[in-house]
Amino acid sequence: MTDTLQDDERSIMEALRDAKIVDVPSELKEGTVIQDDTLDLGDERMTVIELKNAGYIYVWDTRTHKIAPILRYMLPEVMRRRRPDGSYIWTDKDPKKLPQRGTLKCLLHKDSPNRKEYDRMGLRTCKKSNITNAFEVKQHMSKKHPKEWQALEDQRKERERQEDREFQRTLYEAIGKKEEKAPLYVSDKDKAKIK
Repeated sequence: MTDTLQDDERSIMEALRDAKIVDVPSELKEGTVIQDDTLDLGDERMTVIELKNAGYIYVWDTRTHKIAPILRYMLPEVMRRRRPDGSYIWTDKDPKKLPQRGTLKCLLHKDSPNRKEYDRMGLRTCKKSNITNAFEVKQHMSKKHPKEWQALEDQRKERERQEDREFQRTLYEAIGKKEEKAPLYVSDKDKAKIK
């Protein structure tokens, strides 16, 4: 092993040794009653008695500063991951910076310029307002709101189709062509037979 690889492995083992196990936020707490309408338990209820943590550790993306919980036993593998330029993707040190946040809103946001139309269509609202770019907006819509996204896409395609038709209509009018019947074609052979 080269010196840099040994240093990398040493820092990974150090991170594993110093890692603080955390509880990942969950809706379940001890004593929580679990309601499941698919089970016919009569008067009995299922209750959470004990919760065990699998040993989560937080890591941060070195560029975006996004935090991610990972299982403790996965730490060495995750810490070895690199980007194509050779830099490490994850660190176990809190960068003390907030993740990069965008300013774009979900198309279904309450402040959307098309909100009245969406309300008329019966589309729900979304609170997401920190999307980083237009591609991510499309991804958010297709993953989080697939039915609404399909409705909006269908509406957009229909609008484009109507615009194309209107353009063709104005083009025909501009060049002065109305719908004409095609002229009857008579070949020279047919003319000779007629005489």
